[in-house]
Amino acid sequence: MEIVRSLSKVALFQCFSDEELSQFLKEGGMKLTHYAKDQLVALQGDACSTLDVIVEGRLSLQSIDEQGAVFKARVLERGEIWGATLLFSRYNRYPLQVVCDRACSVIRIKRSVVLSLCSTKPDFLVGLLQIISDRTYELGLTVTKLNEQTLRQSLLDYLSRLSLQQGSDMVTLPMSKTELAHRLGYARTSLSRELALLRNEELLSFNGRQVHLHISSKS
Repeated sequence: MEIVRSLSKVALFQCFSDEELSQFLKEGGMKLTHYAKDQLVALQGDACSTLDVIVEGRLSLQSIDEQGAVFKARVLERGEIWGATLLFSRYNRYPLQVVCDRACSVIRIKRSVVLSLCSTKPDFLVGLLQIISDRTYELGLTVTKLNEQTLRQSLLDYLSRLSLQQGSDMVTLPMSKTELAHRLGYARTSLSRELALLRNEELLSFNGRQVHLHISSKS
C-alpha cells in the first residue's frame, strides 16, 4: 500500500517490516492527506493530535507580524517529521502556523498509534526521542541566532552549511530569495541589499539561485 511504501523509506520507521506497518494501518489511526500549494495545514493555537510525516512536497512553520512580514522558523522537506515535540506535551498547541509551501502529501499518525509503535519497537522509541532532543537543541540555536546574529552572519552561515551539504563552493539555493529571506526572518529587500554588498566586497557572486562563495579564497 502507498502509506506503507512511503513510511518504509523514512529512517524512523525502518525498524518495522512492511507486514508490521500494514498491520498498524489496518488497525486505523494512519491517514494519507494531500495539500495544495499555500494551503494552511494548521493554525497557530490548534491542538496537535498527530505525528506527521512528509511524503512529498514541502511545509513551513511560520509566523506573520503586524506589518505582514512572514518569518519561516523551519522548513520541512520530504521524509521529515513534525509534531513530535507537541504530541505528548501538556501544552500541545502549535506555536506557529503550518503552511504548505509546495503541493505535498502527509501521513498523519494518531497519538494512540504512536504509543503502540513505541511499545512495539524500542528502536522507534529511541528514534522519536532523538528527534525531540534534536528539535529542542535546534530551537535553542535559532533563538540564540535571532538574538545575536546580523543578517550578514545568518546568511553566510546558511550558505556555508549549504556549501558543506552540496560539497562545492558553487551552491544552488533550494528556495527562492523571497523564501530565504522569510526563513532568515528578514524582508526580501534587506536580503537583496546584503547580497549586493557581499558581491561588491567580492565575498560571493550569484546568478539567480546559483551562488559562488569566494569566502575561502579571501581567508
